[in-house]
This record gives sequence, structure tokens and C-alpha cells, in this order.
Amino acid sequence: MTGLRTVSPLEITDSVLVAQPPLEDSAVAWVAGSWPKGSRVRHQHQVYQAGADVNDAVPPPDNPTLWIKVGPTNTWALFNGRTSQTSKFNATASYRFRFGQTVDAVSAIGLDDVHSVRVRVEDPTYGVVYDTTLTVGLAPEMADWWEWHFGEWTPTGALGLFTGLPAYPQADVLVDFTGTTQMQVGNLILGNAKEWGHGVQLGASVGIQDFSKKSLDDFGNRVLVERTYIGWADMSVPIRRAEITAIKNYMAKNRAKPILFLGSQDIEALNVFGIAKDWSVSIEYYDYSMFAIQLEEV
Repeated sequence: MTGLRTVSPLEITDSVLVAQPPLEDSAVAWVAGSWPKGSRVRHQHQVYQAGADVNDAVPPPDNPTLWIKVGPTNTWALFNGRTSQTSKFNATASYRFRFGQTVDAVSAIGLDDVHSVRVRVEDPTYGVVYDTTLTVGLAPEMADWWEWHFGEWTPTGALGLFTGLPAYPQADVLVDFTGTTQMQVGNLILGNAKEWGHGVQLGASVGIQDFSKKSLDDFGNRVLVERTYIGWADMSVPIRRAEITAIKNYMAKNRAKPILFLGSQDIEALNVFGIAKDWSVSIEYYDYSMFAIQLEEV
């Protein structure tokens, strides 16, 4: 059994992102000049909307009274660390990264109408040293003939998870998506995995915090208004004595950053891209302690 694995996303910058889909966003690039109210422009991979008529040379980030920040551009939304903003593509999308350091984990999550994800590692000296494709389409929820023909089909691999990439610091990492003309990608995470302890203990729990409205009117009729929800997971992991300080420092360093937590190889609900709502280490034995963590999706 593997331990709890964590992947902290590496920062994506213009110097790291070597290639991306050609159309960054439908919003036009901002330039100094006149913009009528309601105009949408992009600047430094963010989209802004004019709250009034604008006629100046001040960039949108420095002029918040006139420019309203909408969010990231389409091709950069999947680096935003938020599940509420997705990148939308027409059948295919390709990215190429050059970090100048090793990357051993790639994960694409929040996949909608995506059929496959391909990851390659291409070194300038040794060529392609890693090339793996995962099918992340739909499949029956259970393996029987009735479910195959009549049951509901659900995504087979919402994480699109690749681990154990070979260590080539000068290599490029290429990620390709294929799917329908309506495919969407929630988050693309590239980083290096750390492993803690001896595996998630039995007794872990998962669920959602639902923000839907569920009430009764004055006549006793049920009023239901569907709204968004946040997934959560609680788990405990036995860790070694030598890991206590290391995991404390790691969690403190990433206290306000989303992390990919991989709690299971076969229970997808225990794999969460989110933040630690609360955590603690209980020093119960001389050699081993218990790391308990409460996770919330971003």
C-alpha cells in the first residue's frame, strides 16, 4: 500500500509555457485608447470588462475603478487553481512546458467531454523518454450487461493522473487533450509528488457541502433551488517519527495554496485537489504518529 501522496502545483509563467492553443481567449488584447462600456479585453492572461467608457493609457490592473476583473483567459483558466473556472476547447488542445527542473507528476481534473489525455516527456538529448495516454471517457458504473446497455455511464478517470515521470531536468513536458467540440478541463497540475506515511486508514469519509436551497414555503410545499457544492474528505494516515516535522513544515508552507492529495489508487473520491481545512499530528507511539486531515475541494 502506498502512503498519502501530495503534489504541489508548479507555477506556470510565460517563460515556462512554451506552447499553448493558438486562441488564448475571445477577448481582444488590451491597448491604450478608447474602449466603450462593456468591452472585454485581455491583459497578462486575465480578462477585464469596462465598467464605463474608457479613454486612457492605464492598464486594466492599475485602473480597477473602470476595469472589472472577470477572470483568467480561456487557455490559462486550467492553471487558476479553481474548479469554478474551466478551459473550453474544440476537440483538441496541446500544451508544452519547459520548467528547467524535474517534473514527476501530471494530473488533469474536472474533465468534461474529454476522451483522452496524453503526456510526453521530451529531452533535447535523448528524445521522447516518456509517452503515455489515458482514456478518460465514459463507462458503466458497474460491470454487468444491464448497466452496459441501460445504466448511467460516468467518467472513467476524472483525475487523468500520471505519476512516475522520468527525471530529465532539461526535458519539455507535453500534454495533449482530445475530446468532443464541447470539452472542458478544470485544472491541469504539474509538479513533484511527495509520499507520506503508510497509507490511508480504514474509516476515511467523503461527502459534499451543498449550497442548494431546501426549504418549505408557508403552505408546506418544498422549495428546491440547485446551487453549487464543495466536495470534502477526511482521512487519517500513520506517519513515521521522522516525518512529523517535515509534514508540519510542508502543510505550513502550503497553508493557503491548493494541493493535489492522492489518498487512494482505486477510490477516486479520496483523491482531492483542494486545501486542508484542518489537520493535526497525534504522537501516539514512539515510532509512529497519526496524521489526521480534513480536505475541501477548491
